[in-house]
This record gives sequence, structure tokens and C-alpha cells, in this order.
Amino acid sequence: MTRDLAAMEHREYDLLVIGGGILGCAVARDAAGRGLRVALVEKEDFAYGTTSRSTRLIHGGLRYLELYDFGLVHEGLHEREVLLRTAPHLVRGLPFVTPVYAGDRWRPGMVRAGMVLYDLLSLGKSLPSHRMLSPAQVRELEPGLRSEGLLGGALYYDGQVEFPERLCLASILGATRRGADVANYAAARSLLREGRQVVGAVVEDRLSGKEHRLRARVVLNAAGPWADEVARLADPRARPVLRRTKGIHLVVPAFTRHAVVLLARRDGRVFFAVPWAGRTLVGTTDTDYECSPDLVRAEPEEVAYLVEETRRVFPQANLGQIQHAMAGVRALVRSRRAAESAVSRKHRVLDHAGDGAPGLISLFGGKITGARAIAAEAVDVAAHRLGVRRASTTTREPYFGGEVPPERLRPEVSARAAALGLESDQAEALVALYGTAAGEVLALAEAEPELARRLTPDRPEILAQVHYAVHTEMARTSADFLWRRTGIGYAPDHGLSALPAVSQAMGRLLGWSVEEQQRDLRRADPS
Repeated sequence: MTRDLAAMEHREYDLLVIGGGILGCAVARDAAGRGLRVALVEKEDFAYGTTSRSTRLIHGGLRYLELYDFGLVHEGLHEREVLLRTAPHLVRGLPFVTPVYAGDRWRPGMVRAGMVLYDLLSLGKSLPSHRMLSPAQVRELEPGLRSEGLLGGALYYDGQVEFPERLCLASILGATRRGADVANYAAARSLLREGRQVVGAVVEDRLSGKEHRLRARVVLNAAGPWADEVARLADPRARPVLRRTKGIHLVVPAFTRHAVVLLARRDGRVFFAVPWAGRTLVGTTDTDYECSPDLVRAEPEEVAYLVEETRRVFPQANLGQIQHAMAGVRALVRSRRAAESAVSRKHRVLDHAGDGAPGLISLFGGKITGARAIAAEAVDVAAHRLGVRRASTTTREPYFGGEVPPERLRPEVSARAAALGLESDQAEALVALYGTAAGEVLALAEAEPELARRLTPDRPEILAQVHYAVHTEMARTSADFLWRRTGIGYAPDHGLSALPAVSQAMGRLLGWSVEEQQRDLRRADPS
């Protein structure tokens, strides 16, 4: 991908997307696939916000059955199948155990009925159906669970996207290979108008400080929890559409064999303990959030809540060693429901023509699982305004890197990796992150064998991945590479062992001065 805002200023686009999270990237992919001239700008890095701070599940949402939101569940289960088929290197099936305890609001009969309905709403699925479990069977699957009061449970299957950051990149790479122009660290500061018509945006390049005027026939606001702020660029008096809620997650040493669905005794909230990257991801919380999403952080009382509720069910879990505490902001469409967790996860696509800003469309709400379908709906609205009648093709089109299933790809990648002196764990890591694009990474090392060197002895990543991230994936800081291109930053040491090699390589590739190099190192070091 080429980042060139100066060149973008001299082009006329059909669609300018503001926001580079999972929804904005999915919009760019869909629109470029229909032949539209697309530009996308993101004020931080791709997947920087809510996308990278989620529970990383691809699911219908078992708990939404309680809200009788069957349509949302059915859509999620359908999209789960689409993702399993079109992004097989990134999305995979995951077994879930749902224990039932005396005193829980979910009784055994209720769980059984929910599981049957969940299966019925996903007829034709590729994942196995549920089965009910006795207390002994639950404990056999998850020996760490508290046995006192255990009435039984259920085993069912959903999906996991271990790194949704890579799903964002797969979308944006698919868009750029169909002609889209994109730029991270590019913030929309105001909208261009011709009379009432919105015809583009003034965008600040946050790396150079320069401003650029990008013109487009339609501007689509997909800024996630910042979407109200972008909409107010058109009308400063616009009422907020979003109800923003905060969720935190903890990364701790592994203590589960499966994903486990848990009920908090304090408030009845559903949360998860999920196997993730060799550890366990615990979350999430759900509380109203009124501050800027830029300032969100995990507070001590929120951490204590998750620790307390998890320890009640997993008394021997090592919850004192918290490796990461992540906080994100959900963008929910406002409703009259009082409880945060009861607010619908349905989205809204709003054409602002009726608000005096024709040419601006906003996308509010949505989930990672449904991002593809939500994007298709938003692009339908934009295409109608543009007079374009091409339909979305993303239901059947593989994501970038997902053209060949991993089981068919592994032999070729393993052979090429072995020829470079790489070990089996490195070949597997390349397939899991890049899919078919692993061949592009290996080609760099084949052309320059020094790039086959590990970044650090205890990690599988190689120097070629840094070069690929800079040249092909628009990584502009070491933090981009560590957290949103490879996930090294989620290691117990926050990726600090790899940071010197990464920053040095990026500095050479991007021509950093000594001062810029030091600034990059400070930015990537969480301490």
C-alpha cells in the first residue's frame, strides 16, 4: 500500500470513508469491489480503536436470545459462516463450555432451550451442534471450574478471530488491490461543502502536519465511537446518535482448555474466559462512558470486578498476574433501554440529506461479526446516491490471504520456510497471520536471506515481516508492527525484547532521524 495524501488531493473519488476500524475497512473493500473509486482515511492506525480491544469472537451472540433479538443472532450466525469460509486463516471454530450453577439466573432448562434455538438459527452451519453435559462431564472438560453447586452445562461451538487487526488489514489490502487509496494517521478536520452538498473533507496528515483537501461525491462516516463527532462536522448542533459504553479485558496466564461462558453474580452480566494466544482473555464489562474514546483506560475497580467474578468460578486461576488490561469503547445506537448490556447491538445507516448535508452518510453501531453485511448495506445506500447499481460480491469473495484454506497452504509454506532455515513454528505463524500472503513475506527473505533472521530468539517472527509491514501494510511506527501487524505487543513483555530490532529496521526503511527513532521507541514502550 502506498500512503500519498498529496496525490490523493488531486484525484476525484466516488466515496471517501472516514474511519479505518473493522467497519470502515469493510466498507472500502465492498465499495472497491463494486468498481467505485474509493479513498479511506484513519486518524490513528488501522484497527487502533474498538476493533483491537474486543473479545475477538465471531458469533451470533448467545446472550441476545434473552433480548428476543433473533434477527441479530441469525445475522451473526450467517456471517460467522461467511467468515469461516472467506477468511479461513483468520477465523476458526472454537468450543465453548457453559457451566450452570445453583443460584445462576440461567437454569439448566433455560440453557437447553437456548442451545436448541441457537442451533435452529444456524441451520446449515459447518460447526458441530451443541450437547448438554452432566456436572462430571463439565469438570472433565474444564477441571479448574468450581465443583460446588455445579448443576451441569452445555458444550457448543462459535468462532474466534484471534487477531481482528489482521481482518481489518485483509479488508484494506483487498480494497487497495482494487484501486482504493488509503492513509492512516490522517484525521478529517472539516468537511468540504459546495452549498449544502458535502463534497469531501479537509484531512490533516498527522505525520507531516500538512492539510489536504480530498474530494468525493459521497463521504461515508464509519468512525466507530467517534462517529457523532464526525457527524457534527456537518452540523455542530446535531444530537448524538450513539450511546457509548466501555468494556475492558484482561490477559492472564492460561487457565482454560475451552472458551467458557460465565455469569457475573454481582449484576448478571455475561462475560467470557477465552483461550487466546497461549493465554486466557477475560472480559468484557459493559458500563456507560461519557468521556472521549481517546482517553479510555481500564480502571482498578473494573479490573477487580473481573478478577472477583472469575475467581468465584475458577478459584485456582492465576489472576494475580495480569499481563495486559485493555479498554475499548462500543458504539451503540441510542435506545430507551436503561441497562447498558440490554442496549441492542443493531446498527443504523443514516443519510444526512434530510439533515441538510446531502453527500454525507453515517454508519452508527455494529459488531465485528456483522461488519461485512453492515458494510454492504452502507455501500448500497452510497451506491444509490451515486446512481450505481452494482451489487456487493463480498458474501462469496475470499478476504485477502484467504484464497486457499490453511490446511492446503501449509505444505508449500513449510517447504519454502524450511529452505530458508525457518522452523515449523515459524511457518505455522506465517500461515496464521498472512494466509496466502505468507508467500509474499517469504519471497522477501528468499531475495535477501538476512531477512529470514528471527527478531528475537523466543518469538517466531522474522525481519522480513517488518519489511512487509512497512512496504505493503502501511506500518508507520514500531507500535503499529508490534500491536496491529503481528501481535508481538501482547506478549508478556509487551514486545520490548523485539522493539530494538523492529525500530532499527523501520528507521532504515522510513528514513528516520535520530530524534524520530527515539520518539518511536518511547511511543512503543508502555512503561
